[in-house]
Amino acid sequence: GLGDVYKRQIYHLVIFSKNKKITGYIKNFKSYYPVDYIKRLNFIKSNMNTRNYIYLFTSLWLCISCIKEDIKPCPPLQINIEVKDKNYFNINNIELEEHKGENLPFKEYIPTLHYTLYDFNTGNIVEQKNVFNVSGDEKTFQITFPENMPLGKYVFTVWGGLADETALKDDPEKATLHVGNKEGDDLYLSNDTLIYNVDNYHYTINMERTKGKLIVQLVNLPRAIVHSENSIDSLFKRVDRYFNYSESTSVYKQSDWKTASETVIKTMLAPSGKDQYSLLRLNFYATAQHDLPALTPKGINIAMRRNELTVLKYVYDDSGDFRIYMLVNDSWEQQHGLVIN
Repeated sequence: GLGDVYKRQIYHLVIFSKNKKITGYIKNFKSYYPVDYIKRLNFIKSNMNTRNYIYLFTSLWLCISCIKEDIKPCPPLQINIEVKDKNYFNINNIELEEHKGENLPFKEYIPTLHYTLYDFNTGNIVEQKNVFNVSGDEKTFQITFPENMPLGKYVFTVWGGLADETALKDDPEKATLHVGNKEGDDLYLSNDTLIYNVDNYHYTINMERTKGKLIVQLVNLPRAIVHSENSIDSLFKRVDRYFNYSESTSVYKQSDWKTASETVIKTMLAPSGKDQYSLLRLNFYATAQHDLPALTPKGINIAMRRNELTVLKYVYDDSGDFRIYMLVNDSWEQQHGLVIN
């Protein structure tokens, strides 16, 4: 149409020079100017586009360089270990067990540590430190990992209170609570999954006790009785890093004392097994050889729990038998139904 013809006759020309910009409408542009002049204008236009691209890429490169120089290295992964179970849950009003202060140095609660850092995806060990003594008077124990450790997802497991590596010999992710059927250590545990990146590099974890404690108070024993042997059956044997208890074991312990009038026997024990009760048997001896028991009280079922005290009192009476009491809610209750032959 006539409109299209008119559009073909009009060109909007913008010519740049060093000192001025010329803008105007020119009719029949191609017919008014020779071919070489049109080529010159096209060269100028092409040359300007090239300069613009060079300028753009140069600016971007300078910006990127500045950003890289401003980025600081990611801080190293740091873990503060604190003690959660400083005292047993039911320690209040139990005079037979020492109440520890809440602000003692870390080592007063947990004297040793053993830790392992695993790669979450592969399960491979990234860092590990075997049992070592805790020193210093700090209330928390701090671990700082190498700065060149890759960012990622990790699992951190720490055991506390171990005398050596024996409890972890069979499986470093699962501790044996009573090695050789002995009382063993006052074992602590903590396990956590950590995300290590530029925003997450400082963590605090809490150590929790894995065992409970049995306290047996002996009253009015004959003077000749200065040795005892106790056995506790149906206790959990192992605990994994997720606080899952498994298997079953028994514990045997011998005790000696000089004054028979009143004696206290303390034994750290794993929680009672799947039946929730453990059988306690006590034998008393007049000689250190433990050949033939002089006194044999009836066995009693007890419930051992993690970080709890189970307190019993054995009172020897004139009839040659024992009355057995259990401390329940700050009161001594004589045991009848739970006592077995």
